[in-house]
Parts: sequence; structure tokens; C-alpha cells
Amino acid sequence: MQNEIAKYYDDGSIYNYDKIFVTDLWLEEPTLSKIASDEQLKDKFFVFDHHKSALEENPNRYPFTTIRISNEQGLCSGTSLFYEYLIDNGFIDSNIHRIHEFSELTRKYDTWEWKTKYNDPMPHELTLLFDSVGYDDYIKLMFEKLSNPVDGKFQFSELERMLIDNKIRQVQEKLSNYAKKVYYREVLGLKAGIVFIDYEYRNDLAEYFRQNNFVMDFAMLIALDSGTISYRNIKNNVNVRLIAEATGGKEHDKATASPISEDQKRELIRILTRKKVINIKKIFLYLYPIKEYTRMFLFHADEQYDEQDVDEPLHVLNECIQKRYRNNGICIISKQRNLWNCS
Repeated sequence: MQNEIAKYYDDGSIYNYDKIFVTDLWLEEPTLSKIASDEQLKDKFFVFDHHKSALEENPNRYPFTTIRISNEQGLCSGTSLFYEYLIDNGFIDSNIHRIHEFSELTRKYDTWEWKTKYNDPMPHELTLLFDSVGYDDYIKLMFEKLSNPVDGKFQFSELERMLIDNKIRQVQEKLSNYAKKVYYREVLGLKAGIVFIDYEYRNDLAEYFRQNNFVMDFAMLIALDSGTISYRNIKNNVNVRLIAEATGGKEHDKATASPISEDQKRELIRILTRKKVINIKKIFLYLYPIKEYTRMFLFHADEQYDEQDVDEPLHVLNECIQKRYRNNGICIISKQRNLWNCS
């Protein structure tokens, strides 16, 4: 987030907006002080966060920041804080029940109160709908639903319910497969269950471990598609935020994450490419965006590799990516004898 804002600063486009809202993401110094000292920005910039680490680092020092962990309703979320701001400033009518329900559903899922306090599956189902339709379509769908002039209870349509039910089946199958691929290591004196996952399954997999009594203190969930490592406590007395902070992470005591650094990316490539059957294209695109191809790798002449020749995985990866990059084709590792054939 700091880098994204810096880009808008550098090209001057940050001054083109009437208001700028940052929710559920914390800005750090010197970004905050830079905004506070900018006469054009300080009155139209708003930050809403509910993470304990944000409150510890910067306890609402600036007038444009709102950091709150809980209130009379329970634990806060970025959505609930932003909704409260919209109500207080007259942007939304507090009597529109479906918008209030939407905010509450989002808050309950984000704080996990849907499970720990209310035993209400609907917040989780809303998240499954998001995962099912994707970011852009979810925004369109919710905008249409919340903009409906006929006020009423927030509920799912027949089509949305079908998508949710299908997603539930997919998730259960995924969780079952992930659970078979857990390996265990001692981390800071605790037993960690480590597994490579797709980012969207991080919370469901942690809950799956808890419900099925997996013997681990916490889960370390490596999501290459998002470039993060998520930490979830499986035993209630484990504070995973302290673990994540060792690798640059923050957020909550029971659920947190840290970025995968450039060194970790390279090491993950080395680990993953030691396997004999692997999708090199998928690994690379997970770890690096396309724009970083030429920056991250040196490209050499075309060659074909088979499994006996693979003693330098990174070199092989370079060759495969070079061929894909030039031909704009699809580079995969074949499951045939010539495992490193990228043609």
C-alpha cells in the first residue's frame, strides 16, 4: 500500500480525487506524516483500520485516521468503521436495513464472530459468493443489491444460493486434499502445520484443522498466488502475530500474515523445482507478475532438458520462461519422459 500511494504521489494523480478512503489496511511512516503535512491532502484522506498492531504503532495520532478494535456491537472491521463514517456524515441513510445487514455480515466474517459468537453461516456464505463470482462481479452484484429502491432484508437470490452451494462442495473437496499435504516443522518451539494453498482457502482450512483436531499449535499457510504466508492459531493460547512479526507481518493475535520476500520467492522456486513433475509456468506467475520477467531473470539460448539434466532448477526455469516470453505461448512441464520440455 505504501508503494501504491507513492506512485500516485510521484505522478501527481493523488490530487485528482475529492476524497481518498483506505480501509482495513494500515499506512506507515513516513506516508502518514507526509499526508498530515500536505495541505491539499490532509482534509480529504481517511484511513479506517481495526488491527491491534496499527493501534499500537500509531494510536490515532492523526485526525484523518480511525483505529478501533471493538465497540458496543463487538469487534470492529474496516467495513463497519467505514459504514459508521458514511452514516455519521450523511452519505447513507441508517434506516436502509439491507446496507446495515451487509455491513454486519462482512464484519462478522472478518472478525470470525460468525463462528465464535453468533453461529451464523450467512457471513461465511457471503464470502463464498465473493470467491465464486470474483472481485469485479461481486462489486457489481452487491451494488445492484444494495441500490435496490425497495428496502428489505438482505438475502440471497436463487442463483446466488446455487453458486454458494456449489462453492461449498468445491471448498470441502479442496480442504480434504490440502489436509493430505500438510507437513510439520517446529517453529519457535511450536508445532507448525505447513501447507501450500490458494489464498482464498486460508480461513476455511484453519477451521478445518480445528474441527478435525489436527495436532498442531498453528497453521502456516503459504499462498503463492497472493505472495503471502498466512498464520492461523489452532490452539487458542497461541499468538501467531508474534510469529508473523518475525518476518514482517502484522494484524491480529489469532490470524495474521506476512509477505513472501524476494529471498523467500527464490528459495521457494528452488524447493518446488526439485520435484520431477511440476508446472513451471504456474509457479513463476504465482511468484512474479509478468512485468518482472526481465528484471528477475537472465535469459539464455534455447535448450531442451530432461530429468537427468536438471541439477540447476533456476537455470531451467530461466530457459522455460524465456521460451514462453518470446513465443507468448504456454510453458508447462510435461508428465511424459521429457519432463522439462517447454516447447
